[in-house]
Amino acid sequence: MLPHNAEQIMTRDVVTIHKGSSIEEALRLMSARHISGLPVVDVDGQLVGMLTESDVLLRGQAEIARHAAPLPGLGAREHDRVSEAYRKARAVTVEDAMTKDVIAFGEHSSVADIARVMIERDINRVPVVRGRQVVGIISRRDVIRSMAALEFDPQSAEYDAPEAPRIAL
Repeated sequence: MLPHNAEQIMTRDVVTIHKGSSIEEALRLMSARHISGLPVVDVDGQLVGMLTESDVLLRGQAEIARHAAPLPGLGAREHDRVSEAYRKARAVTVEDAMTKDVIAFGEHSSVADIARVMIERDINRVPVVRGRQVVGIISRRDVIRSMAALEFDPQSAEYDAPEAPRIAL
């Protein structure tokens, strides 16, 4: 039962977007396909980034939000994140708004390692790659669905696997 790997739970029909596409095209695609993130690829189909709801959340609202009073208790890290969100809100192309520091996993990476990284990095989905070609995507929902399908005793579910390869672009 445990452990299982990325290949067993990934979504194979991955919707991607080209880095030169417009933000409007990405928004329409995300809305039409009911997805919250897109792997971004270059002309060779190689992974170069991710575009998520967070990257475009202030789109069309940046001017209003920028003039709002600062939130009390906002630390330096949070302030940097908000400033970055304002910058991305003015992006024209996907490349301008995408997250470039992407963590991707190989097909044989364990689901336990993927879940741990999702928690550590506060990310909701990770691309699965062969080389740098996107062959799948795993969301938190995919991980939960895979756990629900397994029958295992949580008391004996401890597993010490070697660290799975993470691919940072």
